[in-house]
Amino acid sequence: MQHVRPRGALPHEVTNEGDELVTELIPRAGRGSLLEDVLLGTANSIRIGAIHRLDYHEAIVLTHDRWKHDAGGIPQFSFLLATARDVAATDPDDDEVLLLRVDGTAPLAMEADLHAVREESLRTALSGSDDPSPGVVLDMHLDPFTKNRISFTGLRCKILGTFYEDLVDGTTLLEFGADVDNFYATSTYRVLKPVGAGLEAIASFLKPSPGRPVQQVRVGTVRYSATRRRAKTSGEAAAQVSVNIHDFIGQKTGLIGMTRTGKSNTAKTIIARTFAVSERDRAAGRLPIGQLIFDPQGEYANDNPQDESAIAAIGEQHVRIFQFGADGSKPHVRPLGINFFDEDQIEAVQGLIADQLKSEGASQYVNDFADTDFKDVPGDMRASIHASRGRLALYAALVRAGFTVPTTAPGKTYAFGVRVNIKQAFRAEVETHVGRSGLFTDRGGNGWALIRGSDLVDVAESIVALREADNADAKDFCKDVRWSSTEPIFTGRSSGSRGVRGWRNLLALKPFHNPSTAVDPSREIYAYLLEGKIVIVDLHVGTSEVVTTLSESITRHLLREQTTKFTSGIAADQMPRIQLMLEEAHNLFSADRYKADADVWVRLAKEASKLQLGMTYATQEVSGVAHQVKANTANWVVTHLNNRTELNDLSKFYDFGSFADSILSSEDRGYVRLKTLSSPYIIPVQIDRYGMSLVNEARAAAGDPPLQR
Repeated sequence: MQHVRPRGALPHEVTNEGDELVTELIPRAGRGSLLEDVLLGTANSIRIGAIHRLDYHEAIVLTHDRWKHDAGGIPQFSFLLATARDVAATDPDDDEVLLLRVDGTAPLAMEADLHAVREESLRTALSGSDDPSPGVVLDMHLDPFTKNRISFTGLRCKILGTFYEDLVDGTTLLEFGADVDNFYATSTYRVLKPVGAGLEAIASFLKPSPGRPVQQVRVGTVRYSATRRRAKTSGEAAAQVSVNIHDFIGQKTGLIGMTRTGKSNTAKTIIARTFAVSERDRAAGRLPIGQLIFDPQGEYANDNPQDESAIAAIGEQHVRIFQFGADGSKPHVRPLGINFFDEDQIEAVQGLIADQLKSEGASQYVNDFADTDFKDVPGDMRASIHASRGRLALYAALVRAGFTVPTTAPGKTYAFGVRVNIKQAFRAEVETHVGRSGLFTDRGGNGWALIRGSDLVDVAESIVALREADNADAKDFCKDVRWSSTEPIFTGRSSGSRGVRGWRNLLALKPFHNPSTAVDPSREIYAYLLEGKIVIVDLHVGTSEVVTTLSESITRHLLREQTTKFTSGIAADQMPRIQLMLEEAHNLFSADRYKADADVWVRLAKEASKLQLGMTYATQEVSGVAHQVKANTANWVVTHLNNRTELNDLSKFYDFGSFADSILSSEDRGYVRLKTLSSPYIIPVQIDRYGMSLVNEARAAAGDPPLQR
């Protein structure tokens, strides 16, 4: 059962096992009771001081060394609470609590005088002591009164907003506003440090999400600083952070940070959580969610010694891995590549070749080849006949370029051959020209014949030679654009004798060819996504050109299929939901590239939302991603960045500028600053390590037994 939490109510309980959140609203009503129960109670917060100075944006908090020690320390970025409520009164005068974040220190009004007292004491000790060494002078004992006075310090805090109670449909809810609507004399405010359940409530608070379901799941624990000694001893490091997993579904998520700082661990967590949601939706009769992961480093497709488990551990029946060299021995590992000689994959073959030909420049035959259709057309015999002849020239060009010819027909046991429509009389002329009989095997009559792969080049060369000799049958055979646009690829000549690279352009595509592939991977991948499977495209063994071309081909097919469904008027709840995981996003969404509307990655970035495509992109170069993509990013997961240029760009979004120095200096793995669609402020988090417990949670959602460690 999925529990939907209305408005911004805080959770009453979150299970540590990562199970679905039980979002019970705290039932107590009455002025101030919810604030007291959740935030201000003695079990949920510790008094650490008072307000020294206050305006609408910043507060200076007065605290003392002893109070900081008793509270387990106050590191930078700590959340604090300030309240003017008189909790002893029978009718509290104000039911608002300010949420503060410690950004630094601030001088107090009499601090200069206190420093002067300290300095004068040291001067006196130095001049009056028989031993003037630092160990004697600096460690002298102050009188208790002076020591107490100089132990007060000031904290400079940013006001993040206001917690308050609201009565909605008879239920008291805790709400949050990102500003201050009133403040009182500073002497009336108590300042507290939230701990335990109070800290968890703040770190996991969600804004209202009209129209979007809410399911909170644990992602980690609160982590204010790299140094965690006091946080661990005080129990503060155990305060968990939960997010609404639906924030990531159908939205853009940016994983920002240097390599090996925990981005992929976070991505795996999101993937596993999304799979669990998908399986629960499936069980409830809703469409599942497919997930497509482009894996250039192989870290999602293969076991990673730094993780306790792999994505594939969720279950071979739920995960499909596409990789080069797959031989079919493992049912869940599919071959990555295209059988260039398979008629059913001709669309993908044409797309790859057309892109490669364009590197030669704008030529008429290149444009014609890209624009024509080499597929058979049901109900249109004439178009199908000419399509078969165009494929003959294309397959002959592939043989000439050295592509391995399949030994058997795709998906069959009989010998491979190319099907073509050619008149009986013209067959005889071709065989005579070649000087060998038996080149054609009748295939069902009506002019259809089969040509063996080993004979393709001889047949195509003969047809070209006969046409150039003004043979009427040859001219009729070659008259359609499907042949005329493909012939230059086979011959290496265009417009008569003008030389072109032709079949030599195909040499770069040979790594894409896999004679054993029975189905175009793009189509197979999309079919698996519709089933709600996790599909990992393992690209770590391919060249950069192969990786780029295959990724674009798969994404182009995905966009085409989703666009077709979207424009067909399909109901919103029947539109397939798909999530994509992309690495090295700065190479895909650069500002210069974003100007090209036809670019497949630009189309993905612009159209993903309306096509029900969620997108998680990872990069260490914030400045390399087009501003339009970042401006539409709903969720930000930021780890370590190593230079100010990237930090300056990051600081343009939300309040990340306040964390810039910490992001630059801290390289701890999994230490992130998290801003989600439903969270009203940035949370510093130590992300949980992806492991067996999360795998088993995903398996449980699918009805599978747990795995043992």
